[in-house]
Amino acid sequence: MAANDTQKIKLPSSVVSTIIGKVKDTSTIATLSPSTPQKFADTTYLVFNPTAEAEVVAEGGKKSGSEISTDPVVAKRAKIVTTTRVSDELKWVDEDNQLEIISNIIADQTAAAGRALDYIVYHAINPKTGLGLTGYTALTADKDVHSVAKTDSPVDDIDSLSDALLDYGINGIAMSRQFASELRKLRVPATGQRLYPEVPLSLNVGNLDGIPASVSGTVNGRLAKTPTKVSAIMGDFSAIKWGMVRDITAEVIEYGDPDNTGQDLKGYNQIAYRTEAVLAYAVLDPKAFAVLKSA
Repeated sequence: MAANDTQKIKLPSSVVSTIIGKVKDTSTIATLSPSTPQKFADTTYLVFNPTAEAEVVAEGGKKSGSEISTDPVVAKRAKIVTTTRVSDELKWVDEDNQLEIISNIIADQTAAAGRALDYIVYHAINPKTGLGLTGYTALTADKDVHSVAKTDSPVDDIDSLSDALLDYGINGIAMSRQFASELRKLRVPATGQRLYPEVPLSLNVGNLDGIPASVSGTVNGRLAKTPTKVSAIMGDFSAIKWGMVRDITAEVIEYGDPDNTGQDLKGYNQIAYRTEAVLAYAVLDPKAFAVLKSA
């Protein structure tokens, strides 16, 4: 008798697959910072720190110069793998139904790769296990990031984030769904009008106080085993450079134990669909970000 039996997936003769249920998290970095082409070779960014100011010189007076400051930042690579097991009966169903099911599987795995970008950059966490990644530095824990203590007033918290970034351009804010919900409930006492009407019931924010905004469970690290206590990240998201070193590829695996579960595919009448991708990212200046955290 098998110690770990898995129930086979029943596939009806006609299939119309639909995604229902919990809202899927999305990548806030992909939303607020466009991807740039990456090479497999190590990429080094030379961050230019402008220091020049105009000088008023008297007639016949001496002219001075300004030093150019550059700091090298090396991009870090991460390989992302997503594996989904299904019953091998999927191979027997009608071709149109089979294509629809496989398309949903691949779409789900592609979205997972996007969420992984946030987990790696923001929290240095493996989203599959919820545990920390060795050799990676979390942006939200970086010593140079401006840390803002969360209060009972979301309005004051937004102001505190922006006050911490007076020397930087602010072009985006990533918020947890909980914090976005808090903002949505705020109302003007005299009129009852929402203080942040751009936050809808769906919590899919397009902008907040005139800056691009994105809401996702990746901001607070919903899958993390240890709570991150992060509610929002504000800053200059152009300081995050990222891109695919190797585009997402998909394959069908019919033999072996591809995800190291101790369950052989053939032994459990299963096949696996796997997507792989390699991305690279670099945070050019952690000081360009402010993080709102609970005590």
